[in-house]
Amino acid sequence: MTKLKRSLGFGAAYAASTGLVVSGTAMVSLGNGFGTGGLAFALPAFIGLIIITMVAISYGELASMLPGGGMVGEYTLPALGRLPAILAVLGGYLVLVSADGGTQLMVAGDSFESLTGFPAAAFSFILLAILLVLNIAGVDIFARVQIPVVFGLMGILAIMGLAGVFGFTSQTPVDNPALNTDWGTLASMGAVAIWLYIGMEFVAPLAEEVKKPWKTIPAAMIVGVCTIFVVDVLFGWGATRFADLGEMASSSIPHVVGATAIFGAAGGVIMTVVTILASFSTGNSYLAAIPRMLYGLANEGLLPKWLAKVSRRTRVPWAGMLVTAACMASVLLYSTFAEGGIELILNLISIACTTWLFSYIIAQIDVIVLRKRYPNARRPFKTPFYPLPQILGIASCVYLIVFIVPEMSQRIVIWSSAAIILGAIALFGVIWLKRNRLPLFTPTDLTHTQNNIVVRSESLGDDELGSPLAAPSVLQRETDGEVR
Repeated sequence: MTKLKRSLGFGAAYAASTGLVVSGTAMVSLGNGFGTGGLAFALPAFIGLIIITMVAISYGELASMLPGGGMVGEYTLPALGRLPAILAVLGGYLVLVSADGGTQLMVAGDSFESLTGFPAAAFSFILLAILLVLNIAGVDIFARVQIPVVFGLMGILAIMGLAGVFGFTSQTPVDNPALNTDWGTLASMGAVAIWLYIGMEFVAPLAEEVKKPWKTIPAAMIVGVCTIFVVDVLFGWGATRFADLGEMASSSIPHVVGATAIFGAAGGVIMTVVTILASFSTGNSYLAAIPRMLYGLANEGLLPKWLAKVSRRTRVPWAGMLVTAACMASVLLYSTFAEGGIELILNLISIACTTWLFSYIIAQIDVIVLRKRYPNARRPFKTPFYPLPQILGIASCVYLIVFIVPEMSQRIVIWSSAAIILGAIALFGVIWLKRNRLPLFTPTDLTHTQNNIVVRSESLGDDELGSPLAAPSVLQRETDGEVR
């Protein structure tokens, strides 16, 4: 059996965790938030940091207990059973990559066309092809590309922010109020703030390729979201000292407006380049994470076996990468040939975010169920103050789903669409599981799922005994409440 290559350290894990978060749409949320609320938007941004940290530590505990590429699918198997595992992965992530992945590449194409005049659609497809080749070439190539891109993006945003805060620029500052709206509006901006961080868990599917995943993955997520908060607030603070807040709030590219205000036309060009790199980073994260989730489910018999195919030469799940790239290409094709398709695509993103938050809820329920069913199982990383983070995390995700968009009529459309998509995925799951004579909701044995990860994974190294997967002979086997 060809195994995934365990070669990634903390730097690559950090880059994977922040690679999706530092995206074009996240920077739009950043600019819009500070344009609407002024510097006071830092308060909901901080509250968003607390919420996402609750979610991150839940994923950290699960990843330390079950460090497999199937991520939330494999976390859910011993907690809630096979059908919820299928729903968590396909509903939460394959829908997301289909809607948002293509859109991010389209943003990159539009930005490149504005700089060079090169056709946006052609650039978007070329970029997707480059990303696919890089990821199929091996996880080491992913790391070599992702690390400098992410650190470069964060560095540029931080430098721009510091220049604005301390006035290291030739532009003239303006007198903007710290609170540019009323407190009620500011309090309702939690949904905008949370998008600054969502996606930090995309390092978890790399668990079979990360060294000491039970330590590295939780650290990468927590350090990642804290870094993003600092960098985002610096940039927002700098922008509010020079930009017209009304223009930022109403613009479709508010982060470019802010950068132009700080550094003039050169700042706008730099931020346009940053937007292209951010879209590149997002696409790279999708092609790294989603195929590993499909690989994990396929290895558990929950998806067709061909999705578990791994390249003998580069040892990456190439079949899942082709499926992921095809999902992204489908949205690119639609946006190329359909007139006025952007509104539909934005609606698809809202629908995908709804199903994504649904997956977050499942992951946090997994923590609670596994704590009750396997109280003595080895957990190298444990949630502090359990179960408070899970309760707050679930409540926050429900809130964000309820207030996904401002207009109630649009919410009903999004909720209905998300329900139809999840229903279709559930129908597929029922048919697939019944066809393979597998139970829908009977949880698998935790030891069985851990053993499957052991069999297909490379050795965890010298510190192997610190892991819950030290060896099948030393796995903690629970008998209370175990279903065989």
